[in-house]
Amino acid sequence: MTPQALATQLVDRYGLTAADLVIEIGSGEGEFLRAVRQLGPRVLGIETDAVRVSRAFAAGIDTVRAVFNPATAARVCRRYGVARVLIAGSPATAEPEFLAAAARCLTADGVVLLVGAAALAECQPVEPTLPRAA
Repeated sequence: MTPQALATQLVDRYGLTAADLVIEIGSGEGEFLRAVRQLGPRVLGIETDAVRVSRAFAAGIDTVRAVFNPATAARVCRRYGVARVLIAGSPATAEPEFLAAAARCLTADGVVLLVGAAALAECQPVEPTLPRAA
């Protein structure tokens, strides 16, 4: 499936609008986020590789060079606001630190999408249990 087709599916499934923010952790050069942005939502990449961050910026995708952790989540929320959708594909996504950071970075109806080699899992909190970032 192409990035454009996946982006369309994402935007349609969650009813995303220009008021919504989509964050991708491990966003690389921003190919998927470019497709999402063309459909209206705001986008932000979080990437550790400096070369990929530079290429994403050159393509017009805001990208933060950082490891995603609670401190990064707090900075991102202060600067960009909370996200409706957070997408991650790293093995670190099962770590409690990652999950706590993700929870603080989402709107009340936000979702975390964990992308694996063979599956996509949607995670939604049953009830807010962590304070939102200030």
